[in-house]
Formats: sequence, structure tokens, C-alpha cells
Amino acid sequence: MSSGGPVLRAVGAQVPDEALQVVVAATLRLVAEVLAGTRPARQLTRRATPQVCEELAAFAVPPGGPVRPPRVLTSWVQEPAPGTAEAGAVIALAGRVQALALRLEHHRGRWRCTVLETTAPHRRAVAV
Repeated sequence: MSSGGPVLRAVGAQVPDEALQVVVAATLRLVAEVLAGTRPARQLTRRATPQVCEELAAFAVPPGGPVRPPRVLTSWVQEPAPGTAEAGAVIALAGRVQALALRLEHHRGRWRCTVLETTAPHRRAVAV
């Protein structure tokens, strides 16, 4: 799934199968689109927990105006344990480079993002 450079893998981690790599690539792309404000966070409900969707919405650029589409520059995935995957990516977002880290868990035949971390700035206005 990596788009260039070395593929990093933790010692003892399983090499992910192609199906997981496809799920992770799609999830990373969707997360990047939410962060860019070109896709609503609610469209990730099948791929992420409600808490992750809510937190992700707080980082999204408000919709409106022309936005350069985000790009996943490089990405990686590993399975540190059966049914658990960790993924990361470097994305180009609004003219800046940001990092993403995801934890996915396999439950009831589907991979879902249960944890998301990003270096993107928090966008939601805080009431004072």
C-alpha cells in the first residue's frame, strides 16, 4: 500500500493481507477528504466508530470555497495482533503536510477505525 519509500513494519507484526490494505487505503483517503472539508464526517460511519467520526469533524475545514483536494503522499499498515491493525499516512492538506495515525479493529466481519490521531489543527470553534 505504500506509495514510495520503505515499508515499515514492527518486529513480529504480520504482513497485512491485500483486503486490509484496500480498506486502509480507502479509509485514509476518506479521512483526508473529511479533514479538507470536501466530505462530511458522517460518511465514515461504516468505517469508523461514532466517537472517531465526531472527533474527526472537529478537525475538518469548514465547507465552502474552493479547496485543493487532499493527497495521501505515503502510507503504511501493520497487524500487531490478529484482528488489530495500525496504519499511518503523510497527507498533503491545504498546502501543508500532515500526519495521520489510525487503529482499526476487526469486528463482525468488518474493519473499523477505533482511534485516530492527526497533526492537523483543531478547527471547531470553542464557545467562551
